[in-house]
Amino acid sequence: MRYREGQLPEQTGTPVPQTDDFVALTVWLTLLIGILFVAGGLYGRQRWLMIWGVFTLIACAVYFAWPLVRAAG
Repeated sequence: MRYREGQLPEQTGTPVPQTDDFVALTVWLTLLIGILFVAGGLYGRQRWLMIWGVFTLIACAVYFAWPLVRAAG
């Protein structure tokens, strides 16, 4: 990112606040990509794509199940 001559980075304006909504959106998109990876791997008979898809789905499941596990325990 470039700044104007003589302008400090702090003077550019307020940054976008990071909320849980951005993180949840990213995880939902990752879940969709994982499903597409698994489907593409099955259709194209590409084992590496299926493995990446399965690991992606597991990571998303852990993210969504983590608050439930912490609340129960």
